[in-house]
Amino acid sequence: MKYAASVGVVVLTALGACAAWAEEAEGPRSSDWVAALPDGETKRKMIVGCTSCHPMGLPVAFRMDEKGWGEAVRKMKKIDDDLDLALIPFQAGELEAWLSKNAKMPSKGALVATAKAEFREYPAGKGTGFYHDMALAGGKAWIADYFGNILYGVDPATGAVEEHPIPVTVAPGKPGGAHAIDVTRDGQLWITFTKSEQVAHFDTKTGTFKMYGPYPKGGNVQYFVLDADRFIYEDKQGGIWTTHFSKVMLSRLDPRTGEIKSYPAAPSTTLPEKAVHLYAAVADSKGKFWYTETHGNRLGTLDPETGKSEVFEIFAPWSGPKRLAIDPDDRLWIPQLASGEIALFDTKARKVERTLQVPIPGDYVYAVRRNRFTGDLWATGCGSDSLYRLDPKTFAFTIFRLPRRGAYTRTVAFDPDGTVWTCYSAFPNKHTITGGETGTVLRVTPKE
Repeated sequence: MKYAASVGVVVLTALGACAAWAEEAEGPRSSDWVAALPDGETKRKMIVGCTSCHPMGLPVAFRMDEKGWGEAVRKMKKIDDDLDLALIPFQAGELEAWLSKNAKMPSKGALVATAKAEFREYPAGKGTGFYHDMALAGGKAWIADYFGNILYGVDPATGAVEEHPIPVTVAPGKPGGAHAIDVTRDGQLWITFTKSEQVAHFDTKTGTFKMYGPYPKGGNVQYFVLDADRFIYEDKQGGIWTTHFSKVMLSRLDPRTGEIKSYPAAPSTTLPEKAVHLYAAVADSKGKFWYTETHGNRLGTLDPETGKSEVFEIFAPWSGPKRLAIDPDDRLWIPQLASGEIALFDTKARKVERTLQVPIPGDYVYAVRRNRFTGDLWATGCGSDSLYRLDPKTFAFTIFRLPRRGAYTRTVAFDPDGTVWTCYSAFPNKHTITGGETGTVLRVTPKE
């Protein structure tokens, strides 16, 4: 089923380099709250376990005593257990005492210079939904509801919204778990479903789905392996590869036959398999895969031809490496959620070339994406309500402050005209203060 509806589109005026008085008037952000916490392993574990889903500190998670923090942690732990994700690496009582002692909201936010941009918001989907990713395909911007099992397509010119119920194999009322949304080089849209253990191909011209699966039970099929141009990687035989959140392995789908084959990666020696969280992966120019382990805290590689897997211990404990990018020189740009760092790893020399610190203290970066049209890297400043543009030659950051508090984002997509796209992606989504009870796709037009 498919239908279009006109919706209100919100255009916000260009924001320039912020004067100090403007920053002070706005007050502190989540990144300021995080920066004020004492450094150490507990802080990094908290960031990895909590900010994988939503901002911390603002607008709902601060100024609580130990009892209040305990209630909040138990609530989040129940959601974590119900979804069987093993995200929160704390036992009952460990985190709330530390937070009640150390969590304090600063009176002022960090002062940073931001670049000018125009922001256009496109409402789409229910306010109770969860929209993990977005992508551009077929002339539209797409998001999918993790719980509602609906794909939404937004017309950038008019704001009209299409709805496409997704035929996931789940019981009525249960989530399919729409997660990654990415595009193959032929412009076709693909979606992973962590809870139904399926992958979908969506034809943007006909509005039809083709479902593949099931993938290995309990694996939580997670992300597509991407190439340097941010397309889904397709091997020489046309195979499409995915990671798994709860299994230390990658899987290959043959779209012609529907055959799915799994390839184990190097096991952890310190964590149970379910807790490692083999996360995102990219393919280098030779077809070898490089992946991150968010909780396992390692960089790994898998050669699909030989099945050989290696790991690299290059991060400080509980750094939380997340959605990495690869460039045409086979260099990895690896964001670390808990440290605010981006590691530049040379896969040919097999070493870290340099480490870059994002310019806003306390910020946590979920993803780095490469703009194939310009070669720039873009990173999501999840704690500072920002996007960062990173020049791969000078390593200079440009900050674009997004128009909402709690503007938590997980990915970035690009148009050839220079516009940048994302969506608000906090869960629960009340952490992002928006102007309406819907999901929101955001278009960013730099004004430089």
